[in-house]
Amino acid sequence: MTSPANPPRLCILVMGPSGVGKSTFAQALSKELGACFIEGDDYHTPENRAAMSAGRPLTDEMRMPWLSALAEAVRQSRVTQDTVFTCSALKRSYRDLLREGIGGMRLLCLSAPRDLIRQRMIARQHFMPAELLDSQIEALETPTPDEKAIMLEMSEGLDANVARALKFIGR
Repeated sequence: MTSPANPPRLCILVMGPSGVGKSTFAQALSKELGACFIEGDDYHTPENRAAMSAGRPLTDEMRMPWLSALAEAVRQSRVTQDTVFTCSALKRSYRDLLREGIGGMRLLCLSAPRDLIRQRMIARQHFMPAELLDSQIEALETPTPDEKAIMLEMSEGLDANVARALKFIGR
């Protein structure tokens, strides 16, 4: 139960395609807020990781157990602490599922030029290959005004975007 003495905990979803900088940004933001950071990729099933490693995009059906597990982890974290979490959340239906499982959340949508994202994906050690970037960009449904998201262009720099996010959430 929330009250003026026990306000609801802050919950922030950092979303965008793979390689855009969600983890780096969310870790920096959570540090500024003194919040818990949850890496959405940690909740993928072994089958999902294997599919992506093999260059196969996930289907909606493959994503559901991942999104449900992530929502439950965030919901539990949010009981005791402010929480910042990452998830591609490419489609509105995925974001709606997260909202239903978690409750209220603020939405930060990261973007960057395709070539910059591709360079990042090639340079990092991750199960998601750069070959899947186009499928991520094609699947992305930009948040609509009713989702009350802020769009952050990551080529503008980490510190500038963390400052914009803090202003957006009123901190």
